Amino acid sequence: GDYAAAVQHYQYLVDSLGVHEDEVILNLANASYLAKDTASAFNYYQSVTGSTKPDIKSKAFQQLGIMANKQGRAEEALNFFKQSIKAEPTNDAARYNYEMLKKKLEEEKKQQEEQQQQNKDNQKQDEQNKDQQQQEQKDQQDQQNKNEQNKDQQQKDQEQQKKEQEQ
Repeated sequence: GDYAAAVQHYQYLVDSLGVHEDEVILNLANASYLAKDTASAFNYYQSVTGSTKPDIKSKAFQQLGIMANKQGRAEEALNFFKQSIKAEPTNDAARYNYEMLKKKLEEEKKQQEEQQQQNKDNQKQDEQNKDQQQQEQKDQQDQQNKNEQNKDQQQKDQEQQKKEQEQ
């Protein structure tokens, strides 16, 4: 559809004819959103969140939630969906969006926790490997020292035998 033309028509109703019905403002917000004018859409939706009509209020909060979610503001979106459901408990679309987003956030949190645990496990394993390597190096050094001592002792023993033979 021609959303830009729809925006102009609704804008004319609001600005020139002084029509301030919540339904008209909501339609202006929807047309603005579909015309990709999200800044205006946000302001119009925001203005009808105070509506006394539960269905209008609920739809406005729902759309604000959709917009926030698309912009990567998931926690804010979740709050908007919650407000939408409070305004109109029968708004199944808002409830669906809320549940799906909540589930997605819980899964992301779980993945994040698993990744942190994996990082801790890897770090612990690295430390164990380092400790083991240090112990092996120490053992190797100890063995070399022992071998040198044995060599020195053998040399001393040979010199002692030589002296005894000479006498």
